[in-house]
Amino acid sequence: MKTRYIPLALLALLLLDLAVPLSGGPPEAARVLRSGSLSEPSSLDPACIWDDTSSFYVNNIFDTLVRLDPRTMKIEPSLASSWETSQDGRTWTFNLRRGVRFHDGTPCGAEAVAFSFFRQMDPANPDRRTTFPMFAEIFSYLTAVKKTGPFQVQFILSEPFFPFLASLTVECAAIVSPTAVKKLGAGFARHPVGTGPFKLNSWQKGKRLVLAANPDYWRGRPAIDEYVDIIEPQSEMLNKRFLDGALDILSTYSISKMVGYKKLDWVQVIAAPYLSVTYVVINSARLPLQRKGVRQALGHAWDPRTLKLVFQDYVLPIHSLLPRGLMEGEDEARPSGFSLAKARELLNKETGGAELQLEFLLLKDDGLIFQLLSIYAANLKQIGVKLKLTRLEPDVLAARIATGDFDLAYSGWIADYPDPDSMLSPLLSEPLLKQGFANAATGKRQDLIEKLILARRERNAGQRHAIYRAIDRILIGDGLVIPLYQDKRVIIFNRRVENIRPNPLGKLYLFDLKMK
Repeated sequence: MKTRYIPLALLALLLLDLAVPLSGGPPEAARVLRSGSLSEPSSLDPACIWDDTSSFYVNNIFDTLVRLDPRTMKIEPSLASSWETSQDGRTWTFNLRRGVRFHDGTPCGAEAVAFSFFRQMDPANPDRRTTFPMFAEIFSYLTAVKKTGPFQVQFILSEPFFPFLASLTVECAAIVSPTAVKKLGAGFARHPVGTGPFKLNSWQKGKRLVLAANPDYWRGRPAIDEYVDIIEPQSEMLNKRFLDGALDILSTYSISKMVGYKKLDWVQVIAAPYLSVTYVVINSARLPLQRKGVRQALGHAWDPRTLKLVFQDYVLPIHSLLPRGLMEGEDEARPSGFSLAKARELLNKETGGAELQLEFLLLKDDGLIFQLLSIYAANLKQIGVKLKLTRLEPDVLAARIATGDFDLAYSGWIADYPDPDSMLSPLLSEPLLKQGFANAATGKRQDLIEKLILARRERNAGQRHAIYRAIDRILIGDGLVIPLYQDKRVIIFNRRVENIRPNPLGKLYLFDLKMK
């Protein structure tokens, strides 16, 4: 997630939210995009969102102190014009951009920044009407936010955390209008007020959402006047509307239809890797999975060539939990490790040739993943492991994961921000495990937690990355996790839409788009 975590199957319909003009619209609304979505946002309060659909809207309605360049992913100024950090990495000072106003006309300054963070930090805050799980997970080191001037704020951390600047690009770090939050209360989730390039114009539950350009945006008026998102739970209907020219960007697709789309001269398809990893979690707290050799045998039975049969070219095989493009420099090459002979040898050594019976949990609607794992189960059968694939509803799956009632589980993570910490810390997070997210926290690996803390305190990026790579190697080498693949972000759109670029974090910014 962002963050947000989701099962990363390509079958899971990509929720890119974009679009086209309404017929019969006024002449001044010529620059309108219309999209279709399978579902609508769960909330438009940046502090509450968890899913990709909500994330898209928040990223276009709100600003954060710093932002990521959509092309290079480098951190650059946004609501903060400059910043500095103390030598020990515990104090971060930000100078704010002057003259910025919220959509409700109120000014944005240090008071608004402090308010946006304090309502999530302080359990007794009167403007805290719900829990904010993403904030607690990402900003666990944040102890205070001080207004040191009308346009200056300081963040105080309990310990050095050098990924802090990158973490300020996440959705829950967006700056909200204090006036609107106090006035609307819980209603702020339906009537968001930020400083971003677009304002929420209307939201008809279950039908459509409309965003309007912010003419006073501090970076300049957006090139698109209006964005209309049609809510349509049937993917076939969205495909039909796109082919009929009623949508500019398709928000759902199937691999079987990709060849047809590529033959249309008015359609463009972009597929590029983004910062995600899908993997198998092995519960090392369960017998006989407490034995390292058994876990390693399960890893050797995974054949990456299977991906081509199921997903064609729309995912990338990966041998690491750190996706390509996350760190500067090439990741070290690693063999896949697939060897049924090696797997059988390890297993016989641990079990004496006795058959093992294991259960693999996955979501009920993960059709392509079920195909993938069925082939994996056939490999395991050859080495003496009978694998039962159990397909569950999301709430039932989460409940079993939270209580540790599983042998193997399918899981995945999209980076919240472009730093290895955002990929590895969720894998070792006990709070996330208790929320139903399958990860390696079942192993109680304090040694890996200590390495993670050491990396966070390291100012030198090269040395930090070396520690993260060491954690990655241990997680895989000890058989706690089996990396499966890195997803590709697939965007299908009408060529009249310009400047569409796949974002490595899976985010799409309407401000960057233009229409012919």
